[in-house]
Amino acid sequence: MKTSFTKTTVRRNTARFGENRRGAACVELAALSPILLLFLLGIIDVGQFINLGQTVSNASREGARIAARQTTGNVSSVETAVANYLANLHPNIPASAVTTTVADGNATLSGGGINAVAEGSPVSVQVSVAYDSVRWIKGLPFLTGRSVTSSTVARRE
Repeated sequence: MKTSFTKTTVRRNTARFGENRRGAACVELAALSPILLLFLLGIIDVGQFINLGQTVSNASREGARIAARQTTGNVSSVETAVANYLANLHPNIPASAVTTTVADGNATLSGGGINAVAEGSPVSVQVSVAYDSVRWIKGLPFLTGRSVTSSTVARRE
């Protein structure tokens, strides 16, 4: 059994509908392109800030691991470990943009002060990096002048 279909033809007045919209897509793209570009640059800037935060957290963890070892006797070896970790991932960070603080439960340690920390006592390493020193795009005002800081506490072996 065959079924027959009737064709319906839709008539459009192409002269009135299609020709008036000839350059509309170009105008819309030209109007929205700057907004989309700013949005994309903002996403890149925030993503880089988050990436730096993760890197600083890992550098702090690496410094605490070094500070917790019994063989570590001075603060400069912790600072060197943190600086080397950051230099591997962000080679353009200037030394002036990185602040490393090593402390026991009572006070900030300096020089050879890690030897004075008893076995089993907590040692904290705080790393702070100025975001402007590694920033590619200086566009978002709420990220200008910010520092990324992370602190890690480990027990001395």
